[in-house]
Parts: sequence; C-alpha cells; structure tokens
Amino acid sequence: MLSSARPRRLLDLVHSDLSLRCLSRRERIVLGALCLCVLVLLAALQHGRVFWGDEIGTLRCLKRSPTYILTHFQVWLTMNYFILVEKGVAWLCGAADWRLTLLPMAAAVAIIPLTASLALKVTGSTRTALIAASLAGFNPYLVAWGPAIRDYSLLVALNLLAINEFFRWARRRDWWSGVRCAAAVLLLLIAHMNGAYTVAFLILLLIAESISAGFSNGRRFLWQSRTLWIPLAGVAIIVGAAYWRLLPDIAKLNREWGTVSPPASIDYIPQLFTAYMGVGRAALLCMLLLLAGCWSAIREKRALLMLCGAIILAPILMSLQGISVDKSNYARFLVFSLPLLLILMAEGIDWLARHVWVRGGPAVVAWCLTTVIVLCWMPNLQYQFFAKKEWPYAKVGEFLHRQMQKRDVIVAGWNMGFTLSQFFDRPQDQIMLPNEYVDRVAKHLDDPAPGRVFYVTGLAILNGRKAQVRHFGQLEVTTYRGATARALLQEWSDDLMSRTRGVVSVPFETDYQLIALLEEQLSSEQSADHWRSLAERCRALNPARSSEVPHHLEKVTRAVVFP
Repeated sequence: MLSSARPRRLLDLVHSDLSLRCLSRRERIVLGALCLCVLVLLAALQHGRVFWGDEIGTLRCLKRSPTYILTHFQVWLTMNYFILVEKGVAWLCGAADWRLTLLPMAAAVAIIPLTASLALKVTGSTRTALIAASLAGFNPYLVAWGPAIRDYSLLVALNLLAINEFFRWARRRDWWSGVRCAAAVLLLLIAHMNGAYTVAFLILLLIAESISAGFSNGRRFLWQSRTLWIPLAGVAIIVGAAYWRLLPDIAKLNREWGTVSPPASIDYIPQLFTAYMGVGRAALLCMLLLLAGCWSAIREKRALLMLCGAIILAPILMSLQGISVDKSNYARFLVFSLPLLLILMAEGIDWLARHVWVRGGPAVVAWCLTTVIVLCWMPNLQYQFFAKKEWPYAKVGEFLHRQMQKRDVIVAGWNMGFTLSQFFDRPQDQIMLPNEYVDRVAKHLDDPAPGRVFYVTGLAILNGRKAQVRHFGQLEVTTYRGATARALLQEWSDDLMSRTRGVVSVPFETDYQLIALLEEQLSSEQSADHWRSLAERCRALNPARSSEVPHHLEKVTRAVVFP
C-alpha cells in the first residue's frame, strides 16, 4: 500500500505524485500482459466482423467531402473530427475496411493503463490499480465498443487522460503540466462534445479547491492556477472556432431528437447499470462491490468521493439540459463514466479483501473476487462472438451479389437493410423497405414483374413453405418471382402465411404488417385489420421496444413500420 502525507485541502486527498512508474517490475509485467490479452481479444472479435448499427452511418459519412464533414452536424455525423480522421485512414489505405478499427482499438487498449493510473492516484494502492485495469480490460461493454468505428473508446481514453493530467497539474502547478492538461482537454472536446461534462467536473474541482483553501489562500491558489486556466482559455477559443459553424445544426438536431423541457427524467439509470455490468447475479455482485467501494470512499479513501461526484454530475447536467433520448442510447453517451465505476468496484474488492481473513492474505481474496466478476461477464463476451457467427451478413451479401440480376431488388426491414447496405455501391437503388417496394409495383399489378425479390429476414417456420429459401445462421433469404407483379405479391403473401402460421411472436410483427399491406393491394377476402391485429399482439410481447422511447419520439418511431 502506498500512502502520502495527511491531506490539508481537497486536491491533497489525491496521490498526484504516483504514476505507473511506482509499480514494481512484476506489476508492470502483469499490466503489459493484460494489455496484450485485451488487444488479442479485440483483434479476434474484429476478425470476420461486419460493421453494425451506427458504424454504417460512419461509412456513409466517409463518402462525404471533408468540407461537408466539418460544416454539418446530423444523425451519425455527431463526431465530426473523428470521422474526418477515419476518412484520412480510408484514403491512405484505399479502402473502408478493418483498418478503420485501428484507432478505436488502440484507444480501447490505452484505457487499461489510464484506468490503472487514475486508480493509483485516488486510492494509493497498486493492487486496486491492477484490479481496476483488469475490470476495464474485460468489461463486456467496453470490449463491444473497442473495435467499433465510432469514437466512444477514444472518448473514454481521452476522458481518463484529461483527469490524470489534471491531477498531475494539481501536484506541480507549473506551465508544462498546465499545457499538458489543456492539450488533453482539447483532444477530448474535439473527439466528442460529451467531453464537456468532464471539463465541467474539472472546473468544479478548481472551484472547490479554491473554497477549501479559504479566502486568503484561495486568492493565492487562483493566481497559481493561471498555469492551467490560461492554457484552458486558449483551448476554449480553439474549440469555439472548431464548432462555431456547427452550432445551428446542433441546435436543430437537439430540438428534433434529443430534448424536452428540463429537468428530463433520469429513470434510465437502472438500465444504464445493467448495460455496463450485466444482469442477474453479475449485476447484483457488481452493485455490492460498488457499495463497498463507496463505503471505503466515505471512511478511508476520501479521494474516491471526487470520482463519485464525476459519475453523478453528467446525468444531472443532462437532466438540466432536458436531454431525453431512447434509453438504450444513454449507455453510449455516458460511457466515459464506466471506468470510474470500475475503479470504485476495484476499491470495493480491495476493501473486502482487507476485511475478510483467509489463508493467503488479502491478495488472494481480491484476485478471486476479480476472477469471479470476469467469469460472470464471460457469457456476455461469448455472445459477442456468437452473434458474429450467427448473423453472417457478409455471407448474405456475397450470396446476393452472385444471385442478383439487373432488375432484381432486395427487400428487408430497416435494420437489416441498413446493415446490408455496406456491401453495395448503390444501396438506395438495390435495397428497399417492404412498403416502398409494394407501393412501387401496386399501380402495375398486371404488368410483367420488374424482377425477382430477395426478402431478407430472421429464421422462421420452415415446414410447408414452397418458396426458395436459403439459410445463413439466424438469417434467411427468400426468393420470390412471378410472371406479373400480382403473381409475385401473391406468392409472397402465401409464403408469409406459411412462414408465420398465425403464431404470435415478436419476430413476426413485421411479417404480419407486410401481409396486411399485401392483402390490401391484392383485394383479398382476408381482412388486413386481422393481420394488423396480430402485428400489434406481437408488438405487445416486447414492451421494452416502446417503453424505451421517450414520448416526444414515439410518433417518429411508429412511423418506421418495418424496423
């Protein structure tokens, strides 16, 4: 255990003089081996993985010019300078492939030593630092975003770097330390605007330090802190210039998608915790360890209270801003708080280890608890590899490229079509939503069919289906053809009825919506309302889909009939 002199003021609680150089040779080897293991894990996860979700939005933004990227702020284009760097990588490499993941993966590995460094400063314990680094290395949420071509892993790494540099400056208070801290803050804000919450935290620490110093000493502290606030003033000018032209678009996007009258609800906190820590026993164990860490912060390691403040500050500020989005999105927006939670957990582990006697000493207890946590996370990590294998979009893309002829078209729900779009040069012409395709051919039902339809969905009931179906893991591609558009739609409708057989199940919601649409066009005796009723019953089985959406976005969400 490492310790320092008894603290006199707020920032004196932090062991700012400690760095990773204080680790013994064996501890450095352990930290290096941990980084290597995580790098191998991320490389294995990326191998054969297709881009997913917002990553495809990044690919679309890469097709824009640098001027457009720097002057527009919209859905998917919310991390402009990161995307600009990725565009440079794509230009240098000549392709938008796995090399785009190198920067996010490097940041994901850097999170490990940066977490260890911060844990060392706020606890003074090398064991707690290594435990925190281990938790950060194998946390499923951080691993999932590690190779993703969005800047969330970079946001986490730069957030840790900024806090580390601030504590370094707090010890030395010279110009070099101030410039280093300001440079970290600049990179953080340029990488992602959510870095502003960390800047607010650092400013509050400066104010609190000034208050804790008293009136006379506080004035002297403010004068000494010019080595930081003058470089930060320069950063403010640079950041203002970087985002000035984006402000109208930022305000517009917030009005349309992300804000309500403040204060906004923070009822997303439980879901946020389970997104980070898992569910069931894993979540319960993590919660107990967090409580133990908080207890230790109150009784012994008071510097950890600063991290508690940093964790709760961002949700409070977001609520006061009126930020209200889909609950599943908060985990990404607040991901920079996750390493701070893991440091508190690591302290909880170390606290329990110090207060539970077993043969072998506290080290055995601490590392056994850490191993149990990682084992609890293992199913989530395994699922990430399972999902890559069971949803082989790349194989589907290759199959469609081989099979498609000039007038053929791919029909899929929004999510699947969006994912498949990365494999086609003109996805807007080759991939359509079901309602768009039906509307296009509805006015010419008796004309020759424009071409075959390749309908991409998840697995369904197979017995009794006559259409040609190809399976790729959990995906299936069904081919429909007909002499006329009416015959093609009729074959499609008949196959969907065989596919679903009236079963009420969440995956069949879009199928019933499509049957209703087809029956309307074919003037069938079967009421379209019957199929819509089945679709609503399927939707009711998945209440999370609607409950996660804020009220002001429900209209937009329901407008997507085929998600």
